[in-house]
Amino acid sequence: MKIIFFGSSEFSVPFLEALYKSGHKITAVVTNVDKETGRGKKILPNPVKLRAIDLNLKYIEIKKMDDDIYQKLLNLSFDGFVVVSFGHIIPHNVIDLSNDNTINVHPSLLPKYRGPSPITTALLNGDEETGVTIMKINENPDSGDIFAQTKFKISLNDNKDMLEKKIIEISTPLLLSVLNLLEKDLIEAFPQKGEATYTKIFSKNDLKIDWNLRAAKIKNKIRAFSFKPGAFTFLNNLRIKILNASEYDYKDEDIKKLLLKEDYNAGAIINADKNKGLIVKCGQQEALQILEVKVEGKNKMSSFDFLNGYKPSVGDYFK
Repeated sequence: MKIIFFGSSEFSVPFLEALYKSGHKITAVVTNVDKETGRGKKILPNPVKLRAIDLNLKYIEIKKMDDDIYQKLLNLSFDGFVVVSFGHIIPHNVIDLSNDNTINVHPSLLPKYRGPSPITTALLNGDEETGVTIMKINENPDSGDIFAQTKFKISLNDNKDMLEKKIIEISTPLLLSVLNLLEKDLIEAFPQKGEATYTKIFSKNDLKIDWNLRAAKIKNKIRAFSFKPGAFTFLNNLRIKILNASEYDYKDEDIKKLLLKEDYNAGAIINADKNKGLIVKCGQQEALQILEVKVEGKNKMSSFDFLNGYKPSVGDYFK
């Protein structure tokens, strides 16, 4: 098949590469225009555009899906569209150009977790399983008929980065299989069944850790936001991302006593040494052991390096 590929994020790139290496031909890549990135506000191309250039593929940059892109696509030869983490709703007139062959890779078990953040939402909710859906796109986001769907277990220590890698490994061959069968007219889609649930775009406020929550909830937030954008907190006016943590083993009697002491509220550091590590009190007299952090402007580091370099004390507060 001759494919127009729509994508804009790092997650999109492995799918573009898999299509490039397959027997299918990429006629063009549609992606976002260059935009300001990072603290320096430099104008940089997105990962999909960079990879398209590397692969010597024609690319079309857009700010929004409007009549201009419709006219540009009219002049191209293609059999269908593949959409992966594109960031725009495909309008009905553009879908019509594909002869009902607009295929999307959605990283959830639809109709569960429609919308922009299914991977993050699954981790925030502490789900034990997730999956991927290869589906048709229609005029209603993430509601189209399904070609193929598979599910798998979420490990207890999976974060967003790890889960994305699993989804990519599972869904790239699944996408190619669907396209191969479509090319031979050997596959049909079936309607979604069950109650739909929806995800949202997260704001900076969603990233801040509330230490009054139970330890498992805080750990899920840390997993869900991973290294980027990262769940954060403050200690002595330092903005710190917590990258990895585990629920503390409550067998330690000394730690148990500290958790029950009314002297320390949620967010208090109740241990800060090399033997037991960096331990923070959470809601419901629970605790998290902090394993890895990133202080703003610094590289990520282990909690032991953080203890050595910043010397937090028992009784200091993460806020």
